[in-house]
Amino acid sequence: METLSLYELNGLVREIVEINLTDYYWVRAELSEVRVSQKGHCFVELIEYDASEKVVIAKARAVIMRNIYPLLKVNFEETTGQPFTAGLKVLLQVSVSFSEVYGYSLIVQDIDPEYTLGSIIQKRKEIWERLQREGVAEMNKELELPSLVQRIAVISSPTAAGYEDFCHQLDSNVQGFRFVHRLFPAMMQGDEVEKTVIGALEQIAATQDDWDAVVIIRGGGAVSDLNVFDSYALANNCAQFPLPILTGIGHERDICVLDMVANRHLKTPTAVAVFLIERMQVQSMRLATLEATLQDKAEGLFNEKNEVLQHLVQRLSVVRRSYVPNHRQQLDYKFSRICALVTHRVEMQRARMMTLSDNVVKALGHRLEREKKRMQLMESVMNAYDPVNVLKKGYSITMKDGKAVTDGRQVKAGDVLVTYLKDGEIMSIVK
Repeated sequence: METLSLYELNGLVREIVEINLTDYYWVRAELSEVRVSQKGHCFVELIEYDASEKVVIAKARAVIMRNIYPLLKVNFEETTGQPFTAGLKVLLQVSVSFSEVYGYSLIVQDIDPEYTLGSIIQKRKEIWERLQREGVAEMNKELELPSLVQRIAVISSPTAAGYEDFCHQLDSNVQGFRFVHRLFPAMMQGDEVEKTVIGALEQIAATQDDWDAVVIIRGGGAVSDLNVFDSYALANNCAQFPLPILTGIGHERDICVLDMVANRHLKTPTAVAVFLIERMQVQSMRLATLEATLQDKAEGLFNEKNEVLQHLVQRLSVVRRSYVPNHRQQLDYKFSRICALVTHRVEMQRARMMTLSDNVVKALGHRLEREKKRMQLMESVMNAYDPVNVLKKGYSITMKDGKAVTDGRQVKAGDVLVTYLKDGEIMSIVK
């Protein structure tokens, strides 16, 4: 039986490969590992999954020679905005090589960055369209961000420079606004981002009444780390979160799916802090304006009512000093006239009686008795109609402009009336 050494068998394989696979081929795959050697060669591990993206169906090693790697790398990163690193889908132009020692490998001749860019965009598009179909894409955006966002739940890595910048900017604001913030730690790069950020969201949801909003910040780090935020599970959780979410992932050139579903997205953690401070300042200015307006209106109303009150006090003083004494004098004058008339009448009757002849003295005596009784009756009538006695019986006299009011039609709204009682007087205004 003929036998072959391993070297001989590998040699046969190499010959077959070199004879039959002489062209360049464009190959689609995903980078699972990227490593640059000290000599400048770039060694990559290519991988392909099945349609479910769970089962590996193909693997291969590839190398980019040091003479072309720098050029391909610069072109790739300038076009895609992504570093040439693991996790990206790529389209490579390769030639097939086989070595008796190192086995099967691919030699990379060129890289099409447009394919990678398209795959990133396509992934984001697919996630966004799925969220839209499920009706959750805009849910967090529809939440009303409070006018004053002071209680902030922060999701970030405790060692991230962006987190330190955010806290410093917020705590040292020159306006002196007070913010309460608490860190809910999570990974901001690597395979644990999705799991830890969702875990932090669950912790915040358990105490959601303590917070006005959630801030997810990253800042710094490799641009490729942004890919971990293009996650359906993470975006779905954030889209349906009951509090407004603000993001400051720190990527200047593009936005990730997490940014797309957030209530607000800003470029950097510092930008998020500035946004919160400026929002606070706007509300502070608005409150100051309202306070000044309220104070002006209150002072104006007070001055107006004070003037009206002073005018009424002055009018009341004038009425008290002039109207009441004048009517008292009129009553005294009328009373004096009545007394004088009564006295005069009595004197006249007495003189007439003295001129009668002696012949009629007896008759006059009878007449005098009758007249005396008549006078007594008159006096009692006069006493009955004497205003002073009338008042003593519990009656009152209401006067307007010095005249007694006997008919309601004599008065109108605004008239000043004086009502005289037994022991005093009452002044009133008709309404």
